[in-house]
Amino acid sequence: MAVIVFAVTRFHTYIYGKQDVTITNDHRPMIAIYKKSLSSAPRRLQRMLLQLQRYTFQLQYVPGTQHVVADTLSLACLADETTQRADEDIAEIMDAEQLDALKMVLSPATIELIRSAANADDQYQLLRRQIDVGWHDASIVQSAIKEFMTFAYE
Repeated sequence: MAVIVFAVTRFHTYIYGKQDVTITNDHRPMIAIYKKSLSSAPRRLQRMLLQLQRYTFQLQYVPGTQHVVADTLSLACLADETTQRADEDIAEIMDAEQLDALKMVLSPATIELIRSAANADDQYQLLRRQIDVGWHDASIVQSAIKEFMTFAYE
C-alpha cells in the first residue's frame, strides 16, 4: 500500500482528477486491502487509505511473470545497513505519530501510567522482543505469546 501512496503522490500532477487511471501490481491481496473499509483497517493502513481517497483509480492484479519490464534494482536488492536504517526511521516516525495521537486524548500522567504498566507486563515484554526478532520461525515463539501470531504482520 505504501508504494501506491508513493506513486500517486509522485505523479499527482498527472493523475489528480483523472477517471481512467489504472494501477497494476503483482500482489493480489493488495486489492482486498484497498477495498477494506476504513474502520476495519489497522491505523497504519487507515492513514494510507485516507491519503488515497482524493484519487480515482482502478487497482488491477497482474502476475509478476506477466510484467514484461521489471524493475531489476528492486527485484535484486540486497539488504544492507542503509535499508535497515530506513526501516528503523519509518518505525520511529510511526511511533511518534501514535504518541502524538495519544496526547490528544490522554493526559501525560495517563500516558506515563500506561507506559509503566506496559514495562511491568511480562507478556508485553516477550511480545516486544518477538517483534524485534521477527515472526518468521514459529518454533521459537514462546507459548505465552503464540496467540498474537495471527496479528504478526499487522
